[in-house]
Amino acid sequence: MLLVDADSFGSSIRLAVVSAARSIDHAIADAPFTVFDDRSSLSTFLFHGLFRDAAEIEAGHADPQQRLTVEDFRRFVEDYLQHGYRFVAVADVLAGLPRGGKYALVTFDDGYFNNVRALPVLREYGLPAAVFVSTDHVRLGKCFWWDVLHREGRARGKGAADIARETKALKRLRTEAIEAELARRFGRSAFTPRGDADRPLTPSELRDLAAEPLITIGNHTRNHAILTRYPPGEVRRQLSGAQDALREMTGRTPACVAYPNGDHNAVVLEACRALGLRLGLTAEPAKNRLPIGACGDNCLRLGRFTPSGGDDLPRQCRVFRSDVRVYYALRSALRCLM
Repeated sequence: MLLVDADSFGSSIRLAVVSAARSIDHAIADAPFTVFDDRSSLSTFLFHGLFRDAAEIEAGHADPQQRLTVEDFRRFVEDYLQHGYRFVAVADVLAGLPRGGKYALVTFDDGYFNNVRALPVLREYGLPAAVFVSTDHVRLGKCFWWDVLHREGRARGKGAADIARETKALKRLRTEAIEAELARRFGRSAFTPRGDADRPLTPSELRDLAAEPLITIGNHTRNHAILTRYPPGEVRRQLSGAQDALREMTGRTPACVAYPNGDHNAVVLEACRALGLRLGLTAEPAKNRLPIGACGDNCLRLGRFTPSGGDDLPRQCRVFRSDVRVYYALRSALRCLM
């Protein structure tokens, strides 16, 4: 008698359903008609690092995450401009976006130095962007833990799938526990950056970036804390500590926050409101319908799409613009059931 592992069977079923949902989305996005075209909304986009080229990705110094190069970023921007989108700043959203327009907000999370590679494209087209910074990494010049895990895992012969599974498992812990575990395994020196791909901004670089007219600096907690893992007092300290550090380093107090890993709850939202944070970004892949109230919870829970680099980027953009997205609806439903 053949025994089938229930977990493996369930995982296979989920993968098949997800694959089918993605195929439907791609078919809709590629259809030669406009019944599902985008309506008035704000679409927000999440970027992390920007690699110089494919060779820098393959060097393995940083977790490739979205595998986005500077050229991919340019292609993304030009695609949305060609489809009539207006790129807006955080201040525009807080002031209120009029109905009837199609708006895009570009955001970068974490505070990587390589975010400055976006500046030539932003300047060329006069486009604003927001950069959300984990301040302890900037102050201490330390790597982000997922880059350490990727680099050291690769050096020890681990494959991408194994590293991805471990990354997901470690996210259940608080940042301090994750960093302590990786330091135990690989030594404290593993948190020393290897180059421009994995290093955070320095305080002076952050100050210069904040002075750019097109850039808004936002809060991403002190040490990339997934805030739902922390008690209320520590949630407040993570957010207020980043507010204080950003004020000290840039001379400005942020009005916006991006929740690490996108995770938030009522405690997090209350702490944000108490600190004067009026715009908050999740990682939920969804358009934001207008109007958006600057004083309501909807402005503290804006969805974001996460593009990936490569030849499939134009198709991803079509899926993001479509008002029918089976995969994302399915993903949201599964998260609610978990």
